[in-house]
Amino acid sequence: MRLGKRMDSTDSGLINNDGTQIPLLANEEEKDDDHRIEPLSKARGIPARYVVAIWAFLGFLCLYSLRVNLSVAIVAMTNPQSTNNESVEACPSTNNSNSSSVHPYIHGEFDWTPKTQGFILGSFFYGYVLTQVIGGLLAERYGAKWIFGGSIFIAGILTLLTPLAARIHVNLLIAIRLLIGAFEAPAFPSATALWGRWIPPLERSIVPPIASTGKEIGIVVTTPLVSLLCASTFLGGWPSAFYVFGVLSCLWFIGWALYAYNSPSEHPRITYEEKLYLLRCIPKPKKSPTPWYDIITCVPLYGIAIQHICTNFVFYILLTSLPTYFSTILRFNLKQNGIMFAIPYLFQLVFTIVSGQIADLIRAKKILSTTATRRWQTIIGAFGTSFFLVLVGLVGCNQVLAVIFISLSLGFIGFQGSGSLISHLDIASNYAGTLMGITNMLAAIPGFVGPIFVGWITNHNQTLAAWKLIFNVSSSVCMFGCLIYCILFNGEEQLWNRDDVEQ
Repeated sequence: MRLGKRMDSTDSGLINNDGTQIPLLANEEEKDDDHRIEPLSKARGIPARYVVAIWAFLGFLCLYSLRVNLSVAIVAMTNPQSTNNESVEACPSTNNSNSSSVHPYIHGEFDWTPKTQGFILGSFFYGYVLTQVIGGLLAERYGAKWIFGGSIFIAGILTLLTPLAARIHVNLLIAIRLLIGAFEAPAFPSATALWGRWIPPLERSIVPPIASTGKEIGIVVTTPLVSLLCASTFLGGWPSAFYVFGVLSCLWFIGWALYAYNSPSEHPRITYEEKLYLLRCIPKPKKSPTPWYDIITCVPLYGIAIQHICTNFVFYILLTSLPTYFSTILRFNLKQNGIMFAIPYLFQLVFTIVSGQIADLIRAKKILSTTATRRWQTIIGAFGTSFFLVLVGLVGCNQVLAVIFISLSLGFIGFQGSGSLISHLDIASNYAGTLMGITNMLAAIPGFVGPIFVGWITNHNQTLAAWKLIFNVSSSVCMFGCLIYCILFNGEEQLWNRDDVEQ
């Protein structure tokens, strides 16, 4: 350290002989007063970085509840589909003759065709592609707190307007969904930028992935709750699905505004010890312009992007098509369908947490390098997902095995959370928001390509053979992404990520 003064050893080198406090690091001398260390304090309560992560977890939960609520509610909003869409070759029905009286059809307000419904559901992803990169850039430049929080808050306000838009005109509903997608898009890039300021390197395999499991919890909680709300008379039935989650997202924003901060330097209640630790082990934020040439020519980024696209192809196909597969092929009734749809995401939640702990343990004990750890996590995740997807197509009408294998295939996607999907922080933590914006923008394309692919295969062809083809193609795409990632990725920090390195 370039301190120029002898330090009192009894204070671990933190106080000068004259009793004055020294900066944290040599480069802290040039920072504003907000970045200087506060007086020593005793550790107390939950570390500030974990408090931020907890509120981010709840934010992701809100984010996905706003994303998937329409997918469930649209069943109650519209009239039942024509029998022309029923499977011509599927498994025997498990419902008894009285099932229709137990689970009657809900006739909705709108007479939308399946094509119109598909466009309504897909409109979210058209908006989702638009603002990924700009969200990451804004988070890096102005701080991630308001970008992440504002994206969920505005999406929540728009969700409150969804019932009114649907009743005015279907095109207005499509516009609202497109805007929700556009405002939700900056959430993931800005969260990645936030981790780059808050999470030390040896915790990046577990804290960000665990926080992002709010996605899976959001799906698990939202799916059955929306079904119950739509079947009730609360706030008019199906509109309550939008009112409840819209209001909850707005309430979350209040907590986020009070407890989240852009960096340890801005946090008024963080302990001295935690601030010292974080500012010493996390690279100093850069003040120079975004190095677009270095980003565009960064070979590891291409590996991350291709793997992200391929993983999301599988994820979005399962997210949007599993209810159809469960209903038309495995012949689960409405109540069973909601439960079966939630189970795989519980598996993904558990796998994400466990794999993150394993990855951080491996890196902390220096058993493997960062590059090797990320590659092996990605290989395990891709192979597990691909293997069990193939098995789903082979078990036919065995409902128990089909659900188990689908759950395991989604579970192994959880390994990507501490593998390829966190790799942006390894190569350039200062620009992680921009990098995530780029790859997440490209990875949003499968959000509307995947359902189109499934619709093309199953159009008047709801058969076991058609779905076997879908699972096999998804398996191949997943392994292709893994192969390219392992070839191109290197987990060493890029030189252009730091100010203090001459290039």
